[in-house]
Amino acid sequence: MEKKQYIMIGIAIALVIAVAAPFIASGNPDGLESAFFSIHGAKDFRGDELDEDAAEAAEEQAIAITGNDFSFDAPLPDYGIEGLDKPGEVLAVVIGTLLMLILVYGVARMTARPDN
Repeated sequence: MEKKQYIMIGIAIALVIAVAAPFIASGNPDGLESAFFSIHGAKDFRGDELDEDAAEAAEEQAIAITGNDFSFDAPLPDYGIEGLDKPGEVLAVVIGTLLMLILVYGVARMTARPDN
């Protein structure tokens, strides 16, 4: 099998995973944001209900302690497109996967030896 065939198979596998991911991912991820709200009492460690008032107080406390009020609005917040439910999640993950594949391809081309 040629190198290009392996690359195409890898891209196909990445896209299959991207399409399947929203359907198999946890609805209650235990990431950094969840841990922050759990520690500050805005969320039960095992639950998904968020006390908005406690969450806002926790964020204000973090800003007061660190002096850092940096925030960033993600282009596809919560790995989805608003109003599209699961199809929006699939589309967001596929877009992200394709962007990363393009980025990796570009870096590989720029760093490749001239004889390749």
